[in-house]
Amino acid sequence: MGIERDTNCFVCGKDNPIGLRLKVMKIDGGVRAEFTPKSLYEGYKGYIHGGIISALLDEVMIWAAKLMGKRVMSAELSVRFKRPVPVDKTITIEGKITDVKKRLLYGEACIYNDENTVLATATGKLVGME
Repeated sequence: MGIERDTNCFVCGKDNPIGLRLKVMKIDGGVRAEFTPKSLYEGYKGYIHGGIISALLDEVMIWAAKLMGKRVMSAELSVRFKRPVPVDKTITIEGKITDVKKRLLYGEACIYNDENTVLATATGKLVGME
């Protein structure tokens, strides 16, 4: 993808021993990643913790901004948990930037399962770091 990756990032860093190691790829209009969460990231038995879900949604919005050449940090994140996210089942996470106003970017993200059922959605505001 040609975007610099922080190898110690908790969500996408390949060198972080406790990280998620998410691999994000470019798609038309944004980014996508597939991920199979393990029980290590449980909240309740058999289901992923909401903080991990939020981190995944946040990450794909940031990657969507990176595709635009923007270096950003989250300023606001609003998550809707629609269905529990089970462990050991592959999920897809997609994100995109929907609007840009000077240093502020607006994003959307979604997690869905292999049956295209939406499990969680998010909207966010990202602020430029430059």
